[in-house]
Amino acid sequence: MKSLLSLPLTVLLSACAAAPLPPLDNAHARVSLKTEAANRVQASRLDGEPVRGLQFPDLKPGEHRLEVRLFFEVPGGGGDVSGSFSTGERRCILAVEYADFAAGQHYQFHASRRGWQPAGWLLDASGKKLATAREVRCGPGV
Repeated sequence: MKSLLSLPLTVLLSACAAAPLPPLDNAHARVSLKTEAANRVQASRLDGEPVRGLQFPDLKPGEHRLEVRLFFEVPGGGGDVSGSFSTGERRCILAVEYADFAAGQHYQFHASRRGWQPAGWLLDASGKKLATAREVRCGPGV
C-alpha cells in the first residue's frame, strides 16, 4: 500500500525534471546559459529572431548574435515606511556577438550582476573568455 502512495509522488516529481539534452552532433555548436543561484537567465533572441524556450537551439557554425534576459535581485535602498529594507527584481537584456562559433563545440553564456548592473561573457569549453556581452536595456517590460 505504501508503494502505491509513493508512485503518484514519483510521477509528479519526475514531471518537473528537465529532459536531458540530446548529444551534440558534429555539425552544430551548443551554447548553455549560466548564472548565480539567486538569478535567472533565459534565451531571448538569436540573430534578431525570438527564441522559443529557455535555451538556445544548437547553432550552425559561423557568426551569431545571442540575447538573453537576466533577472536579478537588487537591494531596495532606503527602506519603506515601516523602516524595513526591501529587495526588488531587475530585468535586463544582454547581447553578445561572436563570429567564430565552431561545429561540435560547447560554449557558455555566463550572465551575472555587478551591483545594479548586468554583466555577461561568452566562454569556450575550457572557460576562456571569447567575448564580453553588452547591456541592451534594463527595466520593466524586458
